[in-house]
This record gives sequence, C-alpha cells and structure tokens, in this order.
Amino acid sequence: MNQQKMTGQCHCGAVEYTGLGDLPELHCCHCPDCMRWAGGPLMALHFSGGIQIADPAAVNWYQSSDWAERGSCKTCGSALFWRLRADHGMTVATAGSLDRHEKLSPIAEHIYIDAKPPWYDFAGDAPCLTSTEFLARLQGR
Repeated sequence: MNQQKMTGQCHCGAVEYTGLGDLPELHCCHCPDCMRWAGGPLMALHFSGGIQIADPAAVNWYQSSDWAERGSCKTCGSALFWRLRADHGMTVATAGSLDRHEKLSPIAEHIYIDAKPPWYDFAGDAPCLTSTEFLARLQGR
C-alpha cells in the first residue's frame, strides 16, 4: 500500500482539507448534475482513509439528489466535495482543489459515460461505466 496524505483547499483558502489513505485514483463523472456543478466533467478522488476538513463549518453542504450531497466553500463558492447521504464516510474531493497534482495518475475510470455530451472527449482507454452500471455498483456497497 502507498499511504498518502494529500492536502487541498478552496480558491480563497477558507476550506482546507487532508485526504488520507492509499494514493487515490482519478475518476471522471459526466452526469448532468456534476457538469452543472463543476462547469464541466467532475474530476474527483476518493480517499480510502477519508477526508479531514480543518473547519467543517466553512463548508456549505446541500442535498443535490435523493442520495447525494455536494459541498462548497461558504466564502468563495468553490466546488470541493461530493458524498453519499447514507454514508458520509464516502466523500470524494475535486481533483482541481488539491495543492499538488504531480502524484496523480491518469484517469482510472469514467462514469455516466452515456450522459457525456458530444462536444468534448478524452484521450486514453480508461474503463467507462454507464449511469445504470454505476448506480448498480453503489447499491452493491
């Protein structure tokens, strides 16, 4: 195992966090909710050891669907976190909010590939899951 501590923050610095655990894989979500929230495909990381937020009160959480919440900075509005409502331990952080990016590997997986608009594309051959396949995986947790 390659245990890591990776730090990140919002644009203004009011929200700082540390991601713990194995070096996370980069995942890319193409669902309409992520596209609207992040302004494009959501590049996100799931830290196996969880995420420690220095000042949880600085994060604005809102319910974005029946089963998920999104967290952003209360001050600058930066999109930072996504989590399952039923299991707040499963939280992902936006890749762009990391302080350093050089340890990240290429995209490990695309999800909601059936919702990806035709106006952008990615190089590489990362596995692609449809919305149905991804939701089935979540229910199998």
